[in-house]
Amino acid sequence: MKNKYRFTLKLLLLIAFLFLPGRICQAASANIDITSENKTVEKGDTVIVSIYLTSEDLIGDFEGYLSYNADVLEFENSGEVAAGGEGLVKITDTGVPQGDKQRKYALKFHALNYGKTVISLTDETSVYSFDTGDNMSVSLNQLKIEVVSDKSASDNAYLKELKLNPGTLSREFTKKTASYSVTVGSEVSQLVISALPEDDKATVSITGNKDFKTGHNTVEISVQAQSGKTKTYTLDVLKEEAGEEPGNETTGQDEGENLDKTAIGKLQLKKEAENNYLTGGFYLQLLTPGEDVTVPEGYEKTSLVVDGTSITVYTNTSDLDSDFLLVYGENKSGLKGFYQLDRRENTIQRFNPVSVKEGEKLVIPKNARNIEHYQNQIVILGIAAAVLTGICSALAIGIIRMVLKNKNTEDE
Repeated sequence: MKNKYRFTLKLLLLIAFLFLPGRICQAASANIDITSENKTVEKGDTVIVSIYLTSEDLIGDFEGYLSYNADVLEFENSGEVAAGGEGLVKITDTGVPQGDKQRKYALKFHALNYGKTVISLTDETSVYSFDTGDNMSVSLNQLKIEVVSDKSASDNAYLKELKLNPGTLSREFTKKTASYSVTVGSEVSQLVISALPEDDKATVSITGNKDFKTGHNTVEISVQAQSGKTKTYTLDVLKEEAGEEPGNETTGQDEGENLDKTAIGKLQLKKEAENNYLTGGFYLQLLTPGEDVTVPEGYEKTSLVVDGTSITVYTNTSDLDSDFLLVYGENKSGLKGFYQLDRRENTIQRFNPVSVKEGEKLVIPKNARNIEHYQNQIVILGIAAAVLTGICSALAIGIIRMVLKNKNTEDE
């Protein structure tokens, strides 16, 4: 009889272990589904994003952070359980009086701009059990929204006009040409730019147009069409160093002989009828080399913008970024030929380089461009050598005295 009771007890315990633990120990879980009726919308449309909570257990409090791309969508604050903006919305639904197994939240967005965005809940999201107050395990998804243009939207992202002040564009503006350059004085920190789009519905934005540094600066003018298509025009702004601004201009060959000393070091371009003159402590009429003139070997033809005008120059093919260029012209003494222009120091002198051969090209050695630097180095080395000579002499005298002293000691 006892064996029968023991068998019955064991059978009841087995049934309890098989069925009860799964019900008692299984943690409560919830599922979050983020969805929208339309995943592709047009710019300006309203987007309703729905958040569904479901669970087999009663759902209590809910807290979560919804992230999105603020450049594409704009959140319209409801003022109820959701608040935020700039890419993050906080949902706070706490102190619920009665639990439920299904719950829905609807958030309203405005399609602000063209592009794609992913809408998702962050790791800080928490769903609590109404019965126990414990944090449920949560599974959730992500929602992808794309903002597109309607078929009637224009793709025209061209400019019809580009003007600036001060300065002049390096080339005549055309809507299909994207790159331009301009040279400005050392006092200019930004430009006044007039950029008009061909399509009135296109928008224009300008970046980089402030706080110019000496040298090259990049200004970008971006045009966005109604459809979202963009085109960018690039402006290379060369800001001159202090002392390079155009000064008081003089005219005529006689005036060139009596140059204003304050103009020295200021490279300027003078125009007289159809002739161009480079001035600035010198007076050189720019000419076009005839057929009998041979361009120095190792140089190729290019252009340089001076005072908004492009002039013909020749650059070293082995060092295209060199500060030294060649120009062909006639000085005030009537001597025609090639002259070397130092565009960093703004000086001109007769072209007579110290040359070396590199294959078949005639080049200017880099050490010939930095004579002053090496002269300074030679002076420093000379001083160092003199100091070392003095130290060696002192050491030699000291050694001789020690030897003589030791010798006298041994003789005694």
